Amino acid sequence: MSFFLLIWAVCTLGFIGLASAMQKHQKQIFGQTLSIKHQKIASMVGWGFLSLGLILCMSKGQVSNMMSYWVGVLTFAALFVALCLTYFESQIKKIILGVSFIGFISLIFSII
Repeated sequence: MSFFLLIWAVCTLGFIGLASAMQKHQKQIFGQTLSIKHQKIASMVGWGFLSLGLILCMSKGQVSNMMSYWVGVLTFAALFVALCLTYFESQIKKIILGVSFIGFISLIFSII
């Protein structure tokens, strides 16, 4: 369970990073649009987190099984981010902190 939460948290942060690179969601998250430089940074951070999630998945088992696992986790992460941006846009910064905390705790339990 802690492995799922770790991958989910990493992928969720990746999708939030990608959403931060889109002008529509920048207004929801930050209240204004970001500069082109910051948009590129947000995009790179988002793709970096998604790649990290894939690497973590593939390091735990057979590549074919874990890629399928990763795609399944991506589905949950994308749905969570979409619902949060739709219904809880004013709370998104607290949600990011909560997801980061869940990821950190899951990392600790995965190591133990």
